[in-house]
Amino acid sequence: MLSQDSKIIIVGAGVFGLSTSLWLARAGYKNITVYDRCPFHLNFYNPSDGCDGASADINKVFRMAYADKVEYQQLAIEARDIWQAWTDKVMTSPPSELPDGLTPEDKLLHVCGSYFLGEGTVLRDYYKDSLATMEETAPEFRKMLFLKVGKDNAAEEARLRNINEKWVEKYHVIDGINNGETNGFIDIQAGITIADKACVYARFLCEQAGVKFVLGDPEGKLSNLIIEENGTQKRVKGINTCDGKSHFGDLVIVAAGSWTASIIPEAHQTVEATAGTVMFIDIPKERQDLWEKFHPDNYPVWSYRKGDGDDYYQGGGFPISKEGRLKFGFRGRKFTNYQDHPTQSDLRISTPRTKYSKNPINTVPLYGLSRMKEVIAQGFPELVEFGFTDSRLCWYTDSPDNNYVIDYVPNYSDSLFICTGGSGHAFKFLPILGRHVKNQLERVPDQFATAWKWRVAEEGKPNNGLLEGETGPREMSRVEMADRCDFQLKSFSGSKDAPVTGVDGQSSKL
Repeated sequence: MLSQDSKIIIVGAGVFGLSTSLWLARAGYKNITVYDRCPFHLNFYNPSDGCDGASADINKVFRMAYADKVEYQQLAIEARDIWQAWTDKVMTSPPSELPDGLTPEDKLLHVCGSYFLGEGTVLRDYYKDSLATMEETAPEFRKMLFLKVGKDNAAEEARLRNINEKWVEKYHVIDGINNGETNGFIDIQAGITIADKACVYARFLCEQAGVKFVLGDPEGKLSNLIIEENGTQKRVKGINTCDGKSHFGDLVIVAAGSWTASIIPEAHQTVEATAGTVMFIDIPKERQDLWEKFHPDNYPVWSYRKGDGDDYYQGGGFPISKEGRLKFGFRGRKFTNYQDHPTQSDLRISTPRTKYSKNPINTVPLYGLSRMKEVIAQGFPELVEFGFTDSRLCWYTDSPDNNYVIDYVPNYSDSLFICTGGSGHAFKFLPILGRHVKNQLERVPDQFATAWKWRVAEEGKPNNGLLEGETGPREMSRVEMADRCDFQLKSFSGSKDAPVTGVDGQSSKL
C-alpha cells in the first residue's frame, strides 16, 4: 500500500518524471529518487550536448486549443498561470538564487502567439471544434482567438489593432504560405516554452522539495528491473543500474518516454516510439534583420495542416532562439525503428535512434523533409539562401489514442507504474501534470482517470499505428533517408519524395 513513507524510484527525468516527483514531494512523499542516464546536472538538458529525450529541446508549443478535448484545454489554461509564475520568479531572482544553467534572462514562457493554419478557405474541423469548445467553456479565452479565413479579415484585424498593432503584423507574418489562402486562428495568449531551461528549473524545484537525483552513465542508467516472480503475479523490487548497483524500493515509476517499452516489455502494444522530423536553420549574427523578424516579439509559433489520409501534412515553425536557431517540425507522418527488445527474447519493438545512440543517425526521412522544404521556401523565401544546417529525430511516445498512459502495470502487485504516452502534446503540462499522476497513483478519480488507464492496441479499432509493426511503411529501414545535399532549400524540386504510405495521415483530435 502506497504511503508517504514509501520508497519511490522514478526512471526518467523528463517532463513526466519531473512533474510527478515535484507533485509527490510537495504532497509529503519523503523518499523519492529519480534516475536518468543523461547528466542533466552538467549539460542542463541541452539537446546539442548529449540530450536526446523529447523533453530536452530548445522550445515547445504552448497552446490551449484542443478541439473538443475540453479536459486538456482546461488543464492547459491552469498550467499557463503556473508557467507565468515560474517565468516571473526566474526573471526577478538574483543569479545566486538560481540553479546552474539558468539566469534571470531565461524567459521560460514567451507569449508570442500560436497560429493554427490550414490550406484553403474552409475552416478545418479541428479548428471549428477548438473555437466552439473555447466559446462554450472558456469564453474569456475565446475572445483572444482571432479568426483567419482567406485574405479578407478586416473585422478580426480591427480587433487585434485595438489590442496592439504588433499583433496585426504577426497576423500577416506567414501570409506567404499557400499565397495567403489559408484558414485558422491565432491565439494571442499562447506561445512557446523554452524546454531545456524549464526542465532545469523544474529539477531545481524538485530538489528544493527533497527529491534526490542520480544522473549520468553508468550510475543513473537503468540496466534492468529487479523482478520477483510468484506464479502469474510478479513484483518489482527495484532497479539495477549500469554501475553494477542494485536499488530497492516499494514502487518503481517508469517515466522513460520513448524508451519505456524497452524497460516494460508488456507495454509494447501500449506505447510506441515514433520519430518526428525536426530541422534547423542557424541565422548568421550579421543578419540582424532576420534575428529581429523571427524574434518572439515579432513572430508567432505556427502549425500548418493540409490534406488528409496519405497526403496529410502537419508541420510548423518556431521563433528564433537566443542562439539564433530557427526550428521547424513535421509530424504528418512519424517513423519507427524496430530492434530486438533488450530484456525479452523474441520481441521486436520500435526503439529510439538518435545522434547520440551507439549507432548514431544524423539525418531524417526524406519524406517529411521534402514536404517541409516546399512549405518553408514558399512562406519564407528569405531563408532559402541558408538551407537547413542541422536535423533531429524527435522521438515521441505514441499511445493508441494519443491520451497518456498513467497507471499501474497489470500483474505486478501495484509495484510497477507506467507514466508516459505523451504523443507529442505533454510538455506544456510540465508544471501541473504531476497533480493528476498523483491521483492515478492514489486511485483518486478525476477527469483523466479513464482516459489514462492501462490499455493495449486492438485489431479492428483505431490504434494510431501501434499494430503496424516493422513490416509497415513507416519503418525507417524501409524509407529513403535524406542526404546532406537535401538540406539545401534551393535544391527543392518536389521530385524525390520517398514512396511511403501509412497511418500518420490520420489527423488527431489532440
